[in-house]
Amino acid sequence: MSLGNSIFSDVIEWFLGRAGDRRQYQRRAGAFHVWWLPNAGNPNDVRQGIGMEISANGLVFIIRDKIDAKEFNLIIRLREQRLPIRCKNIRTDTVQHKNDTWNRHFCEFAGIAADHWDAVVRYVTDTPEPVDRRTPENPAAAQTDDAYRLLPVAIQNKIVAALIASKKLDEPKPGQTPLIKIFYGGLVNSGGKKAHRFNVHSRVKVKDEMMAYDTRFLVSEEGDVKQA
Repeated sequence: MSLGNSIFSDVIEWFLGRAGDRRQYQRRAGAFHVWWLPNAGNPNDVRQGIGMEISANGLVFIIRDKIDAKEFNLIIRLREQRLPIRCKNIRTDTVQHKNDTWNRHFCEFAGIAADHWDAVVRYVTDTPEPVDRRTPENPAAAQTDDAYRLLPVAIQNKIVAALIASKKLDEPKPGQTPLIKIFYGGLVNSGGKKAHRFNVHSRVKVKDEMMAYDTRFLVSEEGDVKQA
């Protein structure tokens, strides 16, 4: 990749030097239990599906039912833990399963409790469950991100403001660095212009529960920031 005089040269070089960060999230293939909740007002109405692949950013599952909603609620079971999540449907197609046609959904997490997100990460990376639940389950998620600090300050402020406005991040106190983690997603075309894609992991406290979110931003060389 030719960096030239890009305002993002520092952060891009930082990621290129860290092989483990070149791909945003590790994935794990293999079947796991999935239940779709078509009616939020009726928790007893559940439709069973089959999980096919999962990462800390989303999952792929198949189900007989056709889900038309752009966002919907699921319960997944990993290591005997039932984890409620809200998903955003990215793409849908059909596959053959047990001599029948099933719907396959490719989803991103739209909302997930932070401790449940940590459980997903442990499952994907095949990390043992913590013995002491009182200790932080994912200390790395609570550390200031070096890559974030390499972004131009104006870009930092725009990303933080967008996350606060969408209630995906608590407003940091004066002098406090927001606890977010970014991943560089490469160059993409946006409206006929090239833009840098950044995926941002953030956390916010909602009714005494910590929620985790992943948000994708497109940033132009001129410093324009928009959610993808």
